[in-house]
Amino acid sequence: MPVNFKIEVTKEIIAQCIEIGAPGNSDIVGNKCPVAIAVKPIFPEVHVSNFYLFPFGMHTEHKILLSPVARNFVKLFDSLSMIPKTRSIIPAFEFTIEIPDTVLAQIDIGELFPEQELAVLNR
Repeated sequence: MPVNFKIEVTKEIIAQCIEIGAPGNSDIVGNKCPVAIAVKPIFPEVHVSNFYLFPFGMHTEHKILLSPVARNFVKLFDSLSMIPKTRSIIPAFEFTIEIPDTVLAQIDIGELFPEQELAVLNR
């Protein structure tokens, strides 16, 4: 059974990532963007694209569809790469991902959630 998990992209995470993808910054944006940083505690090798989160890196078959709010954030964040300081006015937000069984089978979900939280998430 898939598990829903809430992801919080805080102002601190956004501030930490302001220069990612800006001219002169050669980082791979999908590995270090605010959405990726927010998800790394669950999936350390995560890669984020415009539509999907690849929990085990961009060269794997597993992917999780981003919610509309997360997709809009990625689009906005990427569009401001030429004026990265402007990214600091983007508000914090949260969104939910649905972690499918095929992905859950590869992680230890018990370490991520106390048992009572799992019951709430599965409702």
